[in-house]
Parts: sequence; structure tokens; C-alpha cells
Amino acid sequence: MSLFFVLVIAISLLTKEAIRKVTPVAGVGLSLIIFVPIIDWLVGNGYSITYPLRLKPFLVHFLNPTKSLTDIGVSSGQRIIIVIIVLLISLYAYLKRKKVIIAFSLLIISFALILLFGALPTLIALDKPETIYLTGGILFFDQQKFSAIFALIFLFSFFVYYYRSDKANFRSVIWSFRYERMAFYSGLGLFGFILGMHQQSALGGLTPKANLFNIIGIILLLLSLAIGFQSAQVINDFFDIEADRLTRKRNPLVQGLNRNYYLIWGLCLIFLSLTFALIINYSCFLLMITYLLLSVIYSVPPVRLKRIPIVSTFILAVAAILAMAMGYSLTYGNYALNAIPKTILIPTILGITFGFIAKDIQDAKSDRSIGVITIPNLLYKDSIVGRSPIAILIGVSFLCYIIFIPKVLIGAIICSVLTIIYTIFSRRPKEWFYFIMLYSFGIYLLTILLKD
Repeated sequence: MSLFFVLVIAISLLTKEAIRKVTPVAGVGLSLIIFVPIIDWLVGNGYSITYPLRLKPFLVHFLNPTKSLTDIGVSSGQRIIIVIIVLLISLYAYLKRKKVIIAFSLLIISFALILLFGALPTLIALDKPETIYLTGGILFFDQQKFSAIFALIFLFSFFVYYYRSDKANFRSVIWSFRYERMAFYSGLGLFGFILGMHQQSALGGLTPKANLFNIIGIILLLLSLAIGFQSAQVINDFFDIEADRLTRKRNPLVQGLNRNYYLIWGLCLIFLSLTFALIINYSCFLLMITYLLLSVIYSVPPVRLKRIPIVSTFILAVAAILAMAMGYSLTYGNYALNAIPKTILIPTILGITFGFIAKDIQDAKSDRSIGVITIPNLLYKDSIVGRSPIAILIGVSFLCYIIFIPKVLIGAIICSVLTIIYTIFSRRPKEWFYFIMLYSFGIYLLTILLKD
């Protein structure tokens, strides 16, 4: 699919056709892929298809019908269908622009792109794939490593495709991203990965080494969590429109974004987050599915648990643990949840259950108007005295860790006091402050834990 998007973008640019018009035509060309195994069966009873094992014969002899490339993983069916697709792309360009130079340029460009994508794993391995695509690491099998490479390209091409298909709507959805929360959940995943590695190392277990594909695996983890959160936010936006008209201007539906466009966007984000998680490992995939299901019962009627005080933030605390477990799964696999120490698990659930009350402060009036009951809705008053109960509740979230990890006493008290002071004396507290406190305390906590 990454190659498909890249080709559609290239065709659109050179023919100056709208990308939405190019897509269905390109989709027909994409369907020709199904003929590859049929041709291979007719020609030689089928072949084992993989990335080209060597670059030189692949690039030099690809168009030479007298030279077989099956010994390096390239079948006759692949070569025939690729040539047909390239010729059809060139014909389409000529029919649209009536210029031979445009048709010829697109023929060369599309053929070069297809060869580049086919050879990319071998290029990355510097023509020695047998030395790079070894079993082991975060992305354990070579198929995972290939998938990871093209998944990152797919993400980039997907965003470019969406931008070119409708620039105004694309800007609207990008503007709506809750980057601070995306960073929070990604950070929890990274926290879990680092702590999991530390625990494995202390037990004498194997830990991932610093290499290209382990780094890519970590990037996929961060992207899966960030995009997974944003897809959950899309779900929430659909059921918070009335309240968001008053306070949440970042909801693109309030700004008039087409609902169908936003729905498709949300489904694409869900697909991306699950795909990235599945490439990492099956445990990560299941945890992400659970994470997304939590977002449904949190936001969607008739359950819509966000309407119930404490229960709503408890759901978010469980989501945070799932994010942390995804990080643990990179070293512990199916035992990720069991690997999280109780000294981290319990205070994190308590801390986020109380601390995430802060996110509802600016929505107190709008939540009240649509019948959503939150702690700020019940207790928050616009005065120093009236803000004190909420400030204390949020501040206590950091102190929960002292009971289980006494060494964090100083950092917990500092973050707690700063949070209480800010909440009491700020008439319009901002989310970014609370997330800075969370990030700071998380880094401090991890530093303390890694010293043990």
C-alpha cells in the first residue's frame, strides 16, 4: 500500500489530475497483482517470492526476458505485471495530458519507484541482506523487519496523500491533534520499555541491543500509542460536539468538518495504530485493541463511562497501564502485564485516577450542560478557596508513589506542591502545565528506579 500511495501521488503531480480522480483508476491497476501467482504457476508451477537477494542482477536484468531472476527471489509473474502496470500508467498520463514527454517521464519515474521499493530491503542491507535480516531483537523475524520499513513509508505517504486530497480538511484534523496527550501515552510506552529492559538485565535475561531494527521497533511503539490515542480522541469528538461548542474549539466537527471525512480519518488512524502494534508483536496488538475498546466504553453511549466521576479517570488509568504494558511487551512478550511491578502498577492507577481530574477543569461548565458529571463539575469554584479541594486532589496524585517507592519523596513533594499552587492561583489552568509535571515526575521516577 505504501507503493500504491506513492505512485498515486506521483501520477497526480505529473498529470495535474486531482488525487481523488487518480485513486480509483490506480486501484484498477493495483488489482493486476492478483495475476502474479497465476502467471508464475503457468510459467513454472509457482515460485518463492521475496526481496531481491542481490541488487546487480535485479537492476541490470529486470527487463531482460532471457535472464531468469528466480534464483534471487524475483519471479516472471512479478516482472510481467510490473511492466504492464508501468505501461498503463504511461498511457493514462498521455490520455490526460496529450504530451509524450509527460507520458515518458511518468513511465520512467513509476518504473524507478517500483524497482526502488522492491530493492529497498536489500539497499538498506548494502546488498548483504543475509547479514542484516537475522532472527532476533524487538522485530524478531525478518518479515517484521520488512514490514516495519514499509510501514514507516506508508505512514508518510498516507499523510501526503490525505494532504493533497483535501488540504483544508487535512489542516483541520492535524490542528485538532492533542499532542501533549499523544506524547504522554507514547512516553508511558517508552517508560515501560526502558524499565522492562532494566528488569530483564537485572535478572540476567537477554535485552535488545542498539541496532537499526530495534530502534525502528521502538519508533513503531511510540507511533502506535500516539496514533492510537488520537484515534480514541476522534471517537470522543463525535459524542462531545455539544459540549465542545462551548470550550473545546479543537474538535474539528465544531469547526464544520464533514463527519464522513472525520469518520474515515479516524478509521485510518485505528488501522495504522493496530498495524504498527501487530508488526511489533501479537501481545502489543492485543493490548492496543483493548486500549481502543476502552476508549469506546469511555466515550460512546449508552455506556459512556466518562459521565461517572472517578470511574472515568480510572478508565484512563487502566489505559495508561496498557500503554506501559505495550512497552514491556518488547522485552517480556505475552507476560508484559505480569512484569509490571506492583510498586509501579498501584500508584500509577491511583495517581492517574486522581491526577487526571485536571483535564476536566476547563470543561466543567460544558460538561454540566450536557449531563456529564465530573469532580471539577461538582467541586470546582472560581475562587482561591473554591479551587483548593481540586488542587489538593490533583496534588495527591504524585504523593501516591511515596507509599510504594519512598526514594521519590523529594520529587513527589515538589511536583505536588507546584501543582497545588498552580491550580489554586490560576483562574484558567492549562493542560500543558499538568503534563509538564507528569513528564518531569516520570523522568525523575524512572531515574530513581534505574539506580536500583
